[in-house]
Amino acid sequence: MATPSFREQVARVAAGKTDWIHVEEERLTDEDLALLETAPNLRELLVEDSTISDNGLEHLADLQQLQHLRLRGAALGDPGMARLAKLSRLRFLNLPQARFSDEGLEQLQALPALEMLRFGSPAVTDDGMRHIAAIPSLRFLHLIDVPITNAGLQPLEKLSQLESLYLDGTRVTDEGIEHLLEALPHVHLHIDEQHYDRSGRGDTVIR
Repeated sequence: MATPSFREQVARVAAGKTDWIHVEEERLTDEDLALLETAPNLRELLVEDSTISDNGLEHLADLQQLQHLRLRGAALGDPGMARLAKLSRLRFLNLPQARFSDEGLEQLQALPALEMLRFGSPAVTDDGMRHIAAIPSLRFLHLIDVPITNAGLQPLEKLSQLESLYLDGTRVTDEGIEHLLEALPHVHLHIDEQHYDRSGRGDTVIR
């Protein structure tokens, strides 16, 4: 059976037959996202390949039921984060190829229900971790090629509710990790795709 196209999946949401969309085989553009304006009840949008920009996110403005958003290939900057920060029910946000800075990350503090944040951005610094530490609902965090150092780990020590931390392609050292685990001994920790032996119980996988 052929996978339904993005247009077909949007139509199903608009008709009230489902509340989720998963696009695996199409590369979505900003223009494609305009179709979502007919599907305000969308709860989950998972896109595996795209060229979506900050401008394209304007089409998500009315998706106030959206809880789970994954946009692979979307090189989103600070304006895009400002737009996503208006989606008040967002719980899971996955942007592995983003380009936003610390200022963009600060916008995400406005999301009251954000539980999982997974992103990659070479423009985020140690200082940006202060903004992550100010998200009290955050339970799962995954950084991909974010060039933080041990100094960036220090603000994360305030996240007492954090259950899982994945660090891939950072500049942290064993010394910084040991200090973090003194503050958060329960956290489940992966570094560069390897489980850290002294991290906590369980294995929460973030995809």
